[in-house]
Amino acid sequence: MKKQWNLVLVLILVLLVVIFSWMNVQPATVNFGFAKVTMPLVIVLVLVLLIGVIIAVSLSLATILQQKNEIKRLEQQVQANKTMRRTEKKERTETRPDKVK
Repeated sequence: MKKQWNLVLVLILVLLVVIFSWMNVQPATVNFGFAKVTMPLVIVLVLVLLIGVIIAVSLSLATILQQKNEIKRLEQQVQANKTMRRTEKKERTETRPDKVK
């Protein structure tokens, strides 16, 4: 049932994109300063959307990589702390005199 709902949502999304494209076919001129390009408005909008997605993914990827490095560093600290606690516990049991009966 979930796959059917996903299919329905995808079809609705495709229909909306087709209607949006059909409504925005008028030519638009983009001035880059050194060149002017004329193309349908829908192409301009899609290109700008793709550029925005690429920028957002790049920034979030950088954040994710920083977080992974931080997690790795913290896991190493935890492991070092566990090792140190085991060593201290072992030293305490070895240096403690046995109880005399």
